[in-house]
Amino acid sequence: MRRGILSDIDKLSALSKRANQTPFDAIFDALERRCALILETRPITETQWQAIWERGRWSAAALAARATQGRIMDLAISHHIDPNRAYRDRAVEELTNLCTWSTWVDPCHNQMAADICTAEAALAAVVGLDWLWDDIEPSKRDAMIHVISDKALKPYLQAVEDQVWWHGCYHHWNVVVNAGMAITAMALEDEDPQAAQVEKIARAGLKHFFDAFGADGSWDEGTGYWGLTIRYLLLLAEADKNLRDDMSIYHARGIDATGLFPIYFTPNGHAASFGDMQTEPLHGTVYLLAREFDLKEVAWWLDEYSLGWDATTNGWSAAGLAMLFRPDNMETLAPPKLDTVKIFPQTGWGAIADQWPKPGMYVAVKTGDMAVNHAKSNMNAIQLQCRGEMIISEFPRTPQREQFRTHPQNRFYELTAREHNTICVAERDHQIDAQGRILESKNAKNYRWVLCDSGGACGQGVQFLRHVVMIVDPKTSEGHTVIVLDELTSGSPEKFEQCWHTPGQVNLDPNGEKATITGVRGELYLALASTVKTAVTLKSASIDSHSDERILHVSGGAIGKVLITSIFSTNPINSDIAIAGNEEGVTIDFDDTKAIFTNTAMHLELTEVRNNRT
Repeated sequence: MRRGILSDIDKLSALSKRANQTPFDAIFDALERRCALILETRPITETQWQAIWERGRWSAAALAARATQGRIMDLAISHHIDPNRAYRDRAVEELTNLCTWSTWVDPCHNQMAADICTAEAALAAVVGLDWLWDDIEPSKRDAMIHVISDKALKPYLQAVEDQVWWHGCYHHWNVVVNAGMAITAMALEDEDPQAAQVEKIARAGLKHFFDAFGADGSWDEGTGYWGLTIRYLLLLAEADKNLRDDMSIYHARGIDATGLFPIYFTPNGHAASFGDMQTEPLHGTVYLLAREFDLKEVAWWLDEYSLGWDATTNGWSAAGLAMLFRPDNMETLAPPKLDTVKIFPQTGWGAIADQWPKPGMYVAVKTGDMAVNHAKSNMNAIQLQCRGEMIISEFPRTPQREQFRTHPQNRFYELTAREHNTICVAERDHQIDAQGRILESKNAKNYRWVLCDSGGACGQGVQFLRHVVMIVDPKTSEGHTVIVLDELTSGSPEKFEQCWHTPGQVNLDPNGEKATITGVRGELYLALASTVKTAVTLKSASIDSHSDERILHVSGGAIGKVLITSIFSTNPINSDIAIAGNEEGVTIDFDDTKAIFTNTAMHLELTEVRNNRT
């Protein structure tokens, strides 16, 4: 078997020189705590994940393969840094157990010959064999290599012959399976004559990803799936570098920029993403982007947030691969060089912050293509973080939240656009063929402004533009107010609905024009106004077994142009909101603040914000 896939043994042993240096001392401490915890738990077996699957857990085998991979890598790395027979023996045991599984296909994908589980398990096996080679008897090594061929390479070829869908898609399934199998094939090319064909087919499949990946490095599946995708891509890039002396993946379009994407959508270390997997992708593998492109911002982000979690026995290697891949002598920037208004045109996402690296007020916005993988009815949706707390949020779909969709008394979420912080019209979900985009953005001394276009998401004959304005103190750069101005134009009378979702407690005034949202870290004040009569109601739904969400539901009728204003402020809003419009433009006036929008040929443009505080 070809050795040194991700690192050779000498390099792993040399990591001991880092263990007492900052920040590697903290990373190594996290690694040791995780490995010690692994020893206190049972090894992963097929019996375990089969029992979990029978109890209804989706992806039980894939998650078990992922956890096995993480355990093997971290135990082996820790052992080579500071020799520990218990860590070594446990890593060998986890690898041996993996090779006894009857299948490396998850039962929820049993119609496929190979799936994500196959790639996770195969990578675990070849890297485990590589790093534990001298600790495994030759006959057992040969048997393990045969298992990898039988449970990974052969099923992969069969799946492609069966024209499995993941080989030709662009999203995370493509990269995880094809990259994982390309690494496996490279490792076994001297042992298995099928390996060369597997590698060739896998790389051909990866072309679909590279064709879709944009120059700005953003990813329309969101931060969690970005992490899953980029992790496997970077592991393949490193294997190519070590086994092929090939740097082509690192030179591919968008790879040099992609490391900044998750930073902009994890303000203060909390995901402000859109999609199914709203997690912080703080993987040790991502340090490779800092190393290859001198991205000090990435090193800062990982150093700052990746070590704050409790040790766990599940999941991928984080601290172990961080020890391996974090560049030496890279001093992180304080503060990192990040834009307070950052637009990603490829996906139609944007991030607005009052300041970095610790924004006191932050807004994420989303437009883009409604036909992408894991797309939701959330065109022009936003999320708002205040004082480090996500206060206007996207919530994951859970069994408890699903009941709010199907309960016969309301069936509120039958219209899935109501699940998001956006607008829907005529009780229709957002159109799957809609192509939204961010039209304009501006970063001024006392405000930030982004203009989003829903691209026909609300249906034929309806235009939905959303202005997001953050007002900041020019002296301190502290944000205190966010104005959301929605321009809704409809050629026929239609009902519109606007929703705001929060985990906080909500006190809604009787007239429905103002509310106070109380979070863990303070209060956020909300004022609502429109150029047409609206009704405002407060709803509640369970997120999971121990937490709820509150929904402010605004509804009204639209014909022609309607303006709907929502103002979020860290200070009480005392006056009513005045919306004044004429041929020149629109003015939003409240308390000591005035936002002035000027008419252009296509849309309103923010030209000035006046505020006594600024």
